[in-house]
Amino acid sequence: MSLLSAIHASRTGLLANTRRAEIVSSNIANAQDENYSRRSLSVTEGIGGGVQVLGVSRAMNTAMDALFRSEMSYAAKADVMSHSLSLYTIELGDIDSEISLPAQLANFENTLGLLSNAPENANLQQQTLNAAEMLTQTLRDANSALGQINTRAVDGIATDVKTANATLEEIARINTDIAHTDRGTDAYASLEDRLGAQLDKLSEVIEIDVTYDTEGRAKVHTAEGQTLVFASYVNELSFDRAAMALYAGTEDITPGVVGRRNSDQGSIAGHFEMMGTVVPQMQIELDEIARSLIEGFEDADASLAPGQAGLFTDRGFAYDPANHSGLAGRIAVNAAVDPQQGGELYRLRDGIGATAPGAISDNSQLLDFVTVFSDLQSFAPEAGQGTNTRISDFVAGVFAKQQSRRVEAEASFENYTASTETFRSARLDAKGVNIDTELQQLTLIEQAYNANSQVLRVASQMIDTLLDAV
Repeated sequence: MSLLSAIHASRTGLLANTRRAEIVSSNIANAQDENYSRRSLSVTEGIGGGVQVLGVSRAMNTAMDALFRSEMSYAAKADVMSHSLSLYTIELGDIDSEISLPAQLANFENTLGLLSNAPENANLQQQTLNAAEMLTQTLRDANSALGQINTRAVDGIATDVKTANATLEEIARINTDIAHTDRGTDAYASLEDRLGAQLDKLSEVIEIDVTYDTEGRAKVHTAEGQTLVFASYVNELSFDRAAMALYAGTEDITPGVVGRRNSDQGSIAGHFEMMGTVVPQMQIELDEIARSLIEGFEDADASLAPGQAGLFTDRGFAYDPANHSGLAGRIAVNAAVDPQQGGELYRLRDGIGATAPGAISDNSQLLDFVTVFSDLQSFAPEAGQGTNTRISDFVAGVFAKQQSRRVEAEASFENYTASTETFRSARLDAKGVNIDTELQQLTLIEQAYNANSQVLRVASQMIDTLLDAV
């Protein structure tokens, strides 16, 4: 190697090592930033020897990114489902709670049974009225909770759509910046970090599929292929509250609808499933409980005139099949038995339609009321608890089903959260910064720097010697 070649090799080596030191320092400084990907310097042999710097390389693993984002989408949906079902379970009460729906039904049945054995007992009459009031209040509270869950789902979709659109716009802006930034520069690597962070954020809201064009710009689609971002173009999301539908531009991508280019994971999908599937099913179950009480006590009351409301009412009226939806939110005890509303307690004994007290020892009507709980009743098949069963068994089945829904949702959330953290850790191992490794790199850089400096010093001494000899 000639003297000039040695000087050139050492000089370019010094410059490369200086750049490496800057990159390692940046890696160490950003080690705690999850969105930061480890940098390294790409070099090759230069023309005429020495080191040629190609640029800055950024550690990345697109397959690991895709797995991590998919798990985030699943976890986000499970989180929505778990939280919403927990809110509803609070209103229904725990299985051992005295205020749970099954407990309130059992309390009313038992109190009514005691009254049938002592029909003249005014205290038992009042206790029976109180038990009926508590039962209807529990149903109304559960119905109100369903309304709150549904409202929360609708508001959640609107909020998530707003978040998604802001994120899509930011991705498009970053795509534009990437197209105007040279590859291999710090600026380009920083843009890639920002892009990755936005894609992570979007994945919590809606499951996405990401590819990259030759310039490194992200192309974002729903899981089933609907374009959301292409270069700087954004296909904005919108939520039609009236139709309960989600659109990307003019394309219907409502989650859960077969044949649509949608995404069935992410928080938006969780809200849609609660709003479109779970809440309606739970509403059917509650309404069937309310109907069985209203209709059952109407049929068992011989004192009623046609069309007259029984012990349990639809806001004071008899049951109307045409006005079934939302019945659990309207069920109430007939004011005719409530002294505080101008009613009389004796009607619990003699029938709601009684106009005057009957014999105080006559329990025939009360025994007919008691049979409402022992007789089989017909229930809507869509309620999923069998079409002919006792009220208590139906309520117990609904309660158990809801507890099962909640437990399954919580287990799903825990499982997806755990798997998300597993993929997060694996991704950090693949692209993150290991402080020990970077410190070792600094040691090697220092050694290489010293070696190149020594070569330059020796070359300088040789040149000085040659000049002195001239």
